[in-house]
Amino acid sequence: MKVLLELLGDAGQVLSGVDGLNDFRPESRDRVRKLLKQLQIEADRILASEAAAMEIPEGREIFFQRALEAISHGEHQIARGILEDAIMEFPEDFEFLNYLGLVCWEQGDLESAGRTYHRAVQVVFPDGLDTDCVDGDDDPVLRAVEGRALASYRLGNLDLAVKYFEWLGDNFEQEYVGCRYLAGEIHHLRGDIEEAIRWYERVPVEPAVLYNLGLARYENNELDQACYTLIRAFVANIHIATSLLGRYSTQKGCTPGYLGSRAYAAEFVDACRRLWHAAPASLHFVECCFDHGAVRTHLDRCSEQGGARLLQTGDGMMKCSGWLDQLQDESTLRDLSQRLVRRIRM
Repeated sequence: MKVLLELLGDAGQVLSGVDGLNDFRPESRDRVRKLLKQLQIEADRILASEAAAMEIPEGREIFFQRALEAISHGEHQIARGILEDAIMEFPEDFEFLNYLGLVCWEQGDLESAGRTYHRAVQVVFPDGLDTDCVDGDDDPVLRAVEGRALASYRLGNLDLAVKYFEWLGDNFEQEYVGCRYLAGEIHHLRGDIEEAIRWYERVPVEPAVLYNLGLARYENNELDQACYTLIRAFVANIHIATSLLGRYSTQKGCTPGYLGSRAYAAEFVDACRRLWHAAPASLHFVECCFDHGAVRTHLDRCSEQGGARLLQTGDGMMKCSGWLDQLQDESTLRDLSQRLVRRIRM
């Protein structure tokens, strides 16, 4: 390229000293004429492409660029205005609808978020949810389905929400296994306890799952199973139990990291307050389990073991289920729960 530019520069210097084609010899004029015309065509093409590159993009792309820039800066109201204008121009554009649903959700406008996600879902699934229309677990349309479900859940449309959660949890487990938990929670709220248990049992172990599963088993009169599950829940996050019982405790938890933290407990209790307050007798059962001497001894032992193992493995090295299995022996825990239930029934 450097050599080419030098040659063009030299040619320009030569031509600057020429008044016209008559300055060339007759036998060279035709060749020079063709060369100059070709140079003119290529020069016009290159200059035109430069001008096009400097122009501000029009149509869909300018809307998209401006919206993403506003979202990246947290300017949700500006982004919302841009996206609403874009949808006026492109009413069937899934990406605009999906991003507008996200912006409305971030603003706390759940009704608008639900309506917008619904329109986005309809664009892709005009005839209803269909896995054949989905391109893998990371397809953006699944986020629109989840957004529609979450907005419906928060707004009290449980029938629609559970339909979407079950579809996501059944067909896209790797990315949306949490939807199984939410499906269980909805069945629980509606009083279908056996169905709630079935969905909870299909979710990987973590404190929220264990507490709600323990509650459901108690409501289903499976007291041995309820006690066993609740003891595991105490080990997973002791702060949820103290919060549900209205106590302030400085007791050290057994499970490290966020799952065993007070912050996780506060979020769970806030999200599931309605579920637990609908079954006030269950709190007495939780209290009996939590305050039993053998359970307190078990929790103290797990806390000590957890601290020692944490020093060995480092915080966050295990998932909750693996951590719980390391802290407590299955047969011991079964025996403890059975003895405790026998005493409660006396």
